[in-house]
Amino acid sequence: MRLTASGEPEVRLLFVPTTQGTIVDTWEVSGLAGTGSHDVVIEQVFVPDAYTLLFGPGMTPQGKLYESPLYRYVLYASFALPISAVALGIAQGALDTCMELAQSRRSAGGTVPMREQPMFQVRLAEAVALVRAARAWLHTLVQQTWESLLGSSEVSFAQRAELLLAAAHATRSAASAVDTIYTAAGATANYRRSPLQRALRDIHAATQHMGTAPQQFESAGRMLLGLQPLQPLILL
Repeated sequence: MRLTASGEPEVRLLFVPTTQGTIVDTWEVSGLAGTGSHDVVIEQVFVPDAYTLLFGPGMTPQGKLYESPLYRYVLYASFALPISAVALGIAQGALDTCMELAQSRRSAGGTVPMREQPMFQVRLAEAVALVRAARAWLHTLVQQTWESLLGSSEVSFAQRAELLLAAAHATRSAASAVDTIYTAAGATANYRRSPLQRALRDIHAATQHMGTAPQQFESAGRMLLGLQPLQPLILL
């Protein structure tokens, strides 16, 4: 095993032409089916050193382009933030659909429009609060960490903990909001033609992603207590 100057195992990113890999059609899932996240197989391929990049502590800029703040921002953000953003988008889409549905739909066998039903009003308000609060916190931390990077050239350990927690929280809050809206919408949400049934499947697929999975709450909690995270990538 090759070690870095700090004694950690050396990890490298390897790049190969797409023609040297084979996509295996394995993405048979209930949610986020449109992402096409299939497996990729690469066998017996030699990768020249020029097509590798040191990954993690000790990695050096590979040119002027990579010296910009964007490439010094929290690396883990590229795994966690996109997932939380997608989750919030799914939830917002569900809210928009339900708002439109409420304008005309009535409860089964009833005469009162959905929008005039007190319980529906409560559930809608709860879902809106979940999504908007989670989005606001996430956006605030992204802005704060970016400003810290520009000012001091680093993002602190405590800030990384909060960023990780905000991303996981946004995904969980989005899922709770979709669950609430799906239930409040009634039986019509079950139909394939309803965007709400797709939102339900997609949001729960998003909660399983490594970047914002439930174990990230444990990792963030450890960091808030001054302990090392479960996933060292958050420190890169």
